[in-house]
Amino acid sequence: MTTPGHPPAPAPPAPARDLTGVTLRTERLILRPWTEADVDAITEACQDPVIQRYVPVSVPYTRANAETFVRVTAPHIRATGSGAIFGVFAAATGEAVGSLGLHDLNRLDQPYGGAGEIGYWTAPGARGRGYMTEAVREVCRWGFEELGLARIEWLAIAGNEGSWRVAQKVGFTLEGTLRAKTVQRGVREDTWIGSLLRTELRSA
Repeated sequence: MTTPGHPPAPAPPAPARDLTGVTLRTERLILRPWTEADVDAITEACQDPVIQRYVPVSVPYTRANAETFVRVTAPHIRATGSGAIFGVFAAATGEAVGSLGLHDLNRLDQPYGGAGEIGYWTAPGARGRGYMTEAVREVCRWGFEELGLARIEWLAIAGNEGSWRVAQKVGFTLEGTLRAKTVQRGVREDTWIGSLLRTELRSA
């Protein structure tokens, strides 16, 4: 019952969706949760200067950092429903080719659609083969069709041309530069922002 002249109290938010078991597949790739068996591959990839420049990983990056990521960070994000981090693997060989996360999921219970943010890195030896474009396209499709997202944001430190090329191929629109938005290892960096709406996802 409501007091005359006052709107009813808002309904409680829908329970978070546990994303622990989600695995996706494309023609060439398997996108699955990272496991203990992948710790060495993560550790090796994160020695790359490009990843260390543009991705908020610890520097130096140690095996202990990868273990924490696999055992604690990524599973917690999935279990709380705030996002999902996928290891990206070549289906034919099992090679770890990158990492891809859909983060900060919000308003999934609203009729106008939710929102989230995508981020990714590609292992040095896997670049130039279109793997990450394929993976990002599939995760965006999943976000729109399965999670009910209406908007996915892409943010990257200004100058990260490789990340932008992937986003652009999938259909993202570059919206501008957020000045001094990102703090990377104690330094404020300008940040590019782009977005993809439900109707803009490009097919392969």
